[in-house]
Amino acid sequence: MTATGAGGGWDEFSGRKILVLSAFLGLTTSMNAMMIYALGSFIAPLQAEFGWARGDISFAVSVLTFAVFLFGPMAGRLCDRFGAAMVGAASLLCYGLAVVLMTFMINSLASLWAAFFIVALLGVGSTPIVLVRPITAGFDRRRGLALGIALTGAGLAGFWVPNLTTSVIASHGWRAGYWAMGVLAICAAPIVWFGFGPSERRAAVAAQANTPKTGLSFQDARRTSGFWFASALAFAMALGVGGMIVHLIPLFQDMGADAEAAARLASVLGIASAAGRLLIGLCLDRFTAAWVTIIVLMMGAAGLAILYIGSLSLSLPAVVLIGLLLGAELDLLAYLASRQFGQRAFGAIYGWFYAMYSLGFGLSPFVIGNLYDRFGSYDAALVGSIACLAIAALAVLGVRTPPQPRAFTA
Repeated sequence: MTATGAGGGWDEFSGRKILVLSAFLGLTTSMNAMMIYALGSFIAPLQAEFGWARGDISFAVSVLTFAVFLFGPMAGRLCDRFGAAMVGAASLLCYGLAVVLMTFMINSLASLWAAFFIVALLGVGSTPIVLVRPITAGFDRRRGLALGIALTGAGLAGFWVPNLTTSVIASHGWRAGYWAMGVLAICAAPIVWFGFGPSERRAAVAAQANTPKTGLSFQDARRTSGFWFASALAFAMALGVGGMIVHLIPLFQDMGADAEAAARLASVLGIASAAGRLLIGLCLDRFTAAWVTIIVLMMGAAGLAILYIGSLSLSLPAVVLIGLLLGAELDLLAYLASRQFGQRAFGAIYGWFYAMYSLGFGLSPFVIGNLYDRFGSYDAALVGSIACLAIAALAVLGVRTPPQPRAFTA
């Protein structure tokens, strides 16, 4: 059905509310959201039991995100071929089981890193690479807002995951913290399966009728400058902000907060990110995506600069500013991939951008942890993170999206 812009695109949500809700729930329990946001809560108990350094523990996230870098494009291709319902549900189920089982095999740093690699391999299909595909296919005029609502689930994980894991660890130990995470992922699998199914069946019927997918192939997209500028944006943005997310709780503890207060401060990141995703989603539908992103990147850099000052009383506004940046990254990359390159190979193209984001995100905690171990503070890491965000802002200038059409296909 073709509609004009008279209704502002709001009727796109008709019949797709369950789809958006399912994506929201799948993303809030996704592998990357839970495993990364939770690690800060596990650093202290793992140090206490095994005596490992912070940099070595943080390297687990580097291993996880490097695995996503390796297998993310493959997950995108599987999604293009088999659909997000099948790939997403299977991945949630398998990685949830793996998280439960890994607690019985961790007894050395090597086993910790191996467990995170296996979890990432099985869970890469639960990431936005797969779970935002039905959103970009089902929405046009309100694509930015729909992406923002769905990806708010990943942002809210920054609120509830640290609080849940810190509470469970305090009562029952770190292994129980991972068991709780695994059970939640397993419970989300049928929600994604049944929630995505109707939308994907409608899309398949429309494609068979007279609506073939349009856009560039992955090979053609790679020949454009915008593809590589977007890749640089994804990598630099993640390198600048990823490690600080993992290290926020120990950073606040170094500034004088106790474990629970540090977790509460870090959890504000999720709330700010959720609010940022909705706000930025609306802005992407209305304003030029590049300038929206540059402004948010600078806000994130300002938040890091406040943390560099080192005052615990200023930590709350700093976390809010960083959280607003987190409300931009995945939304922007999905929006750019769908607008600039179309739906023909969206899974593969967005999978590549997400892989570059994961590579930067994976390197960042390891680098920051080692800088801390070397200098005894996070000051050098904060300066480096600000520089990375400045580079990301420059990369945005090379990314161009076509004007949003006034007519859309629903």
